[in-house]
Amino acid sequence: MRNLLLIAAFSLFAHWATAQAGPQPRATVDSTHMLIGDQMRLHLEVAVPPGTAVELLHPPKDTASAIEFLGESPWDTLPGMLKMDLVFTAWDSGYQQVPPLSIVFSENGRRDSLFTASIPIQVGMPPVDSTLADIKPIIAEPLKIEDCLPYAAILLTVLLIAFFVWRIRRHTTKKALPPPPAVILPAHEIALQKLVALKKEKLWQRGELKAYHSQLSYIVREYLENRFGIQALEETTNEILEQMQSMKSDDLMTEKLPALLQAADLVKFAKAQPPADYHDRAMTIAETFILETKPAAFAAAGNDADDVA
Repeated sequence: MRNLLLIAAFSLFAHWATAQAGPQPRATVDSTHMLIGDQMRLHLEVAVPPGTAVELLHPPKDTASAIEFLGESPWDTLPGMLKMDLVFTAWDSGYQQVPPLSIVFSENGRRDSLFTASIPIQVGMPPVDSTLADIKPIIAEPLKIEDCLPYAAILLTVLLIAFFVWRIRRHTTKKALPPPPAVILPAHEIALQKLVALKKEKLWQRGELKAYHSQLSYIVREYLENRFGIQALEETTNEILEQMQSMKSDDLMTEKLPALLQAADLVKFAKAQPPADYHDRAMTIAETFILETKPAAFAAAGNDADDVA
């Protein structure tokens, strides 16, 4: 019984001492020997009582130190213990010191820090093989489709460039075909086509008498100018009739056509209202005049356009 009391008292004292001491960091390495450029792990363990926050401060990068830390793992939390692994390497031979690591902890509103002990490391040089090896033969790699793709792309590009150059040269050297000669219709065909178009407009049927007779008079005047050389578009009706008196013609040209032109002037300038049946008769007079004075019919009647004064 007395022994049990002693053991219990000792356990309570140890637990109280641990709680008062705070975190206890310890750093170990896998080996105290390594080669230049090799990587080694440093195992960091921190015994912590409950409710203690722990933070690792990275050692400062000292350019004069041959030890360089390359990375670290996250904290591994165990009951009453924190663990972490750090990877480091050495860049110089001889005895090197792994620098102390600073552990910052916060406990009951108190912030403090502890350091691990530095660890000596023997860094050695890698062995040098003085034996010269024979030159190894070139290993032939099997041909793949991927190896041919760059050459196929180059060939396709060259062919496309050659094709476009050929098309451009062909287009520039190809002789341009001369435009087709303009079709010049005879004066009577032009006039007859315009009379047909005027009929389709049905102007006088809609009460547009001035527009109807103005266009009918213009078609006849244009025909006289193109057929006989009379300046009919720029002259008055009386001046046109004076030139037509010298032409050998029948009563169509001496009586009906002058009446047609004079009636058109009355409608245009005096707002005359001819009888309803006159509008179609005026169209018939114009058509008959053009048909009977076209070159073939005019020559058959013994007349000639040269008879115009």
